[in-house]
Amino acid sequence: MRRLFALICFLSGACAVLHAQDQLEVKFRSRALLDVAVSGYGKEDVQGYYRLEDFRVGFKAVYGDFEMKTDIGLGGGKLAIKDMLLNYHFAHGVLALGNGYEPFSMDMLISTADMRFHQSAASVLAFTDSRKLGATYHFYSDNWYLATGIYTHNDINKIGEGQKNAFVSTSRAVWRKREAGHWLIHLGGAFSFRSKEAHASEPPSGSRSSAGITSMFPASLLEAEVYDMGTEVKGLAELLCTAPRFMLQAEYFFDRMNRTGGRQAYRSHGGYVQGGFLLKGKGFAYDSMYGIPGRPLTPRAIELVARFNYTDMNDWRSGITGGEEKDLSVGVNFYLNNYFGVKVNGSYVWVGRHCNAFYQKNFFLAQARLQYIF
Repeated sequence: MRRLFALICFLSGACAVLHAQDQLEVKFRSRALLDVAVSGYGKEDVQGYYRLEDFRVGFKAVYGDFEMKTDIGLGGGKLAIKDMLLNYHFAHGVLALGNGYEPFSMDMLISTADMRFHQSAASVLAFTDSRKLGATYHFYSDNWYLATGIYTHNDINKIGEGQKNAFVSTSRAVWRKREAGHWLIHLGGAFSFRSKEAHASEPPSGSRSSAGITSMFPASLLEAEVYDMGTEVKGLAELLCTAPRFMLQAEYFFDRMNRTGGRQAYRSHGGYVQGGFLLKGKGFAYDSMYGIPGRPLTPRAIELVARFNYTDMNDWRSGITGGEEKDLSVGVNFYLNNYFGVKVNGSYVWVGRHCNAFYQKNFFLAQARLQYIF
């Protein structure tokens, strides 16, 4: 808490100095997401869940070509620094320094309030990581988006506490073509490499997990324990298409976690495809600077959405079995204005796990979210 207070004081002081030198534009922002859910998972009877999924406050300050973004969040009962980035803008590029997501998976890069569902697909959660401390260069033009960066294998909240001494290098490339009338086609991919953890007293071990369709369950639906971890390489292919009333988005992930001591590498994969159709409204936002989709362009809109996800974390060659999940979700999103929205969706989930024994669990989940963003 003392470090967090010191950081706020430092940022406030920096803003005051800049303001004294020249004009500084500052915009404060906030977000609140309240979720409720009903499911029979893990219970003989239907069980209800509710919580404040995310509440955060922050600001964006612009001073010439410099931009600073900072968000502090309280989600799941934990206080944490979210994005904390200092950006410098070029004619067709951005250099970003600080704590943020690496350019891997467009769905993970989308603002939570702009996603089609309550959270990203299980495959996205399985193969992406939390924010990282590092540097990213983004290049953008009418037809291309390219990004590359290097990061520590930690975010700013973990420095000094359970710190992992490894680095990550991630790059993403997108080709896109936009036409009049809200038409867009976007094709791309990303690649990431993580070095072996250095200065470890014993062979590193860890886990690859996914919360699945909701983070309100007490445990992850999928989890693979990996011992003797070495380097890791992963990649993805992505597709995005938008039209005046329709959008299609898909990503496929593959991951290879090498292991030391002559052990077999652990391999896993998965992906999703999702679509949206506007009953009311026209067009979908698209951020050309970072190559990511957004919410409907019309302030008041009604959107039907559907998604199918598949995630396989069982690898018989390595002897590591983290489970397999398939889920089908449908829902409707009500965008009341630029600040308030309601999302309602239902999912049917098939989960199979392989440990010392095999079990399979099929269940239904209904969710609703009230969201506020300013």
